Amino acid sequence: MNPEILKTRIIEIKNIGPCIVRLCKPEDGPKIYNEVEEKNWPPWLSAKRETLSGRARIFPEGQLIIRKLVGDEILATLSTNRFNWDGNPTSLPSWDSAAGKPPDFSKTYILDGNTLDMVSMNVHPEYWKYGLAPLMIELIKEQAKALGITHLIGDFRPNEFGEFKSKENNWQVDFEEYCNRTQDNRPIDGWLRNLMRNGMVPLIVDRQAMTVVVSLKEFNQYKSSYFPEKWKEVAKGVWECGQVGQWKVDEKEAVYQESNLWGQIPME
Repeated sequence: MNPEILKTRIIEIKNIGPCIVRLCKPEDGPKIYNEVEEKNWPPWLSAKRETLSGRARIFPEGQLIIRKLVGDEILATLSTNRFNWDGNPTSLPSWDSAAGKPPDFSKTYILDGNTLDMVSMNVHPEYWKYGLAPLMIELIKEQAKALGITHLIGDFRPNEFGEFKSKENNWQVDFEEYCNRTQDNRPIDGWLRNLMRNGMVPLIVDRQAMTVVVSLKEFNQYKSSYFPEKWKEVAKGVWECGQVGQWKVDEKEAVYQESNLWGQIPME
């Protein structure tokens, strides 16, 4: 099988100009990390350079990149994994379990799996309003069809939840309640609105999507170096930091945990 998306193509993107769409290569890992991964994720969640390279080695057909034709600047990337799923929302794994440890898909990728999981999408912050996320979704739908995929899904991260929680004691609002909140019949979260416009059907909340355990020393380093003005102890040993998840800290360690929302993208 030789899906069309596997061939490098040049496309014209409005207000940006000619761009190249292609599959990621292992040697792209450091550049992806420096230009988009590090800019989109807090340091305790961002994929390492070797992880990004590893995904391109394990499942090259599922790693997409858009860059400018002139200048080679990376505009967006999409990382997907392939595995089997029975179609039952209650059998879906956590984000961590789907990606594996390390999250380079080396322990979870299945060559003939029936499901494509949109694990992580990065759009360069300077190009957030140029329609790159919907474009990536259309490209991966095309790829999924070419690969004979049955289910196109994602454990989606409504990243405006962190900012929402920082206002008016909203930190006590439940994640699922937030996902269900609407304005003008659309989700209040920008990423969920974007996904809904592209046909995403919510499946189930992943209550333990991502879990990170660090030492107290590393936790304090994050507090002092990563947007220190956003950190707030909202209850004894419970810290908010402007992100989707929440930290719980005791005398031994700090544990970050966040929820995500599994959803399915129709391929028609």
